[in-house]
Amino acid sequence: MMGEMDTATAARSLPDWHWRDLRRPSTLLATIVAFCVSAPAASIVGCNVHEIGHGLVATPLGWEVERINLCLPFGGSVEYARIGTWAGNLQGYAGGFIAAAFLTSFYAVALVRSRRPLRRPAWWAAGLGIVIWVGPQILIGILEGVAAPGHDYTDDFRDAPALYGLVVVSVLSGALVHVWLWRSVFRSTA
Repeated sequence: MMGEMDTATAARSLPDWHWRDLRRPSTLLATIVAFCVSAPAASIVGCNVHEIGHGLVATPLGWEVERINLCLPFGGSVEYARIGTWAGNLQGYAGGFIAAAFLTSFYAVALVRSRRPLRRPAWWAAGLGIVIWVGPQILIGILEGVAAPGHDYTDDFRDAPALYGLVVVSVLSGALVHVWLWRSVFRSTA
């Protein structure tokens, strides 16, 4: 009985596709479209959750949220009618970390739980498009969290262009986690 369960578990972890399948134009096109849809969608969703996260944390801390400007498609913000006197940086951290947690949770529920990336290359590409934005959200959360009161963290990119390198590293770290998680795709000989 134990051997049967191990065999069933191993069979579920084997991919149904191989990288050679991308030689078919329809499969290649579906894979490219999946990434090209999921990456910007995840970026916009992550940005909006980021701004809502600021508001969700700031309100109990005594900050009065006047307006949340959603990201459509880029550049959201939160406007405060009154700013609290303590834990201001906590609401700064909150946006990025809540967005990262949301994207990670969606990735886990929609893709990891059902092992979808092993089924088709389009699912693999869609997952990549989602997970690459987790690292940048964490990075932005840290930059906003450590910023001095009244300081716009986006000025840090102008003052220290090396931060763009950290953005690239954070995107690549998400991609590497995705590749590592679904590494059986690279080893399959189907």
